[in-house]
Amino acid sequence: MTASSNGFIEDVARARGLLLTRTGAHTARLQPAGEPPAWYCDLDDGTPTGESDPASSVRWVSPALRTLHPAGSPILDVRRVGPQSDLGRIGAWIGRLAGRSSSAAAEGRYAYADPHGILDDQLRHRVEHWPDAAHGDGIVRPAELWSMQVTREGLVVTSVSWWGSAPALDHQIALAVDVAARLTARRDG
Repeated sequence: MTASSNGFIEDVARARGLLLTRTGAHTARLQPAGEPPAWYCDLDDGTPTGESDPASSVRWVSPALRTLHPAGSPILDVRRVGPQSDLGRIGAWIGRLAGRSSSAAAEGRYAYADPHGILDDQLRHRVEHWPDAAHGDGIVRPAELWSMQVTREGLVVTSVSWWGSAPALDHQIALAVDVAARLTARRDG
């Protein structure tokens, strides 16, 4: 991990007034000031450690939105379709249980389980359209969401296999903060 390849992290920290902590040779954490922080964002550049060859990842978490929901009834679960394509079928099943047509649960590259309508059209557009970033294969193309879930850990928004893009990092943080605000308003409403 070189300083020049990670300058985008410092750029976003500075622009948003965030605390930046280096948590290892290849990892960092961004978070707003305050204890406990409202959220944190862990970044891993994907450098092989000798024990594994991970993909780069950016993982944003809001612990305040922890939930203990019964199995099969997620508050929010958005995932890339592909290796987890079973989730598309699960999302369709949940959508049918909630009285929605199955086509509303899985659209395009993502499977959506959003029974409470947290994601409006504008937020869905932001889920599906990201700024360019360098990917693990060296090609520059739009970064992509991997998953967005409300779990026992909180709201977790994850992207993988891209690095070096302040606009993509800022996009992920802004998207996560806006979804967290929508979830908080629903919970407190």
